[in-house]
Amino acid sequence: MRQTSFVVDEKTERTLEELKETFGVSTNAAVIRRALALAKVAAENADSEHTITILDKSKREQKVLLAG
Repeated sequence: MRQTSFVVDEKTERTLEELKETFGVSTNAAVIRRALALAKVAAENADSEHTITILDKSKREQKVLLAG
């Protein structure tokens, strides 16, 4: 398996820590693998305007723009 290293700022580090808890994993690599899998699903299901629609916790639709 190939290894990659990178430097993150404090905000990203906090986000990684939060996502470890949310995803129930113990490593940054596991968080990144899950995040990439989610990004792939989102990209594959985006409409022609690069937007996906999700349901929030209150079951309201939220539009998310994938491309900037």
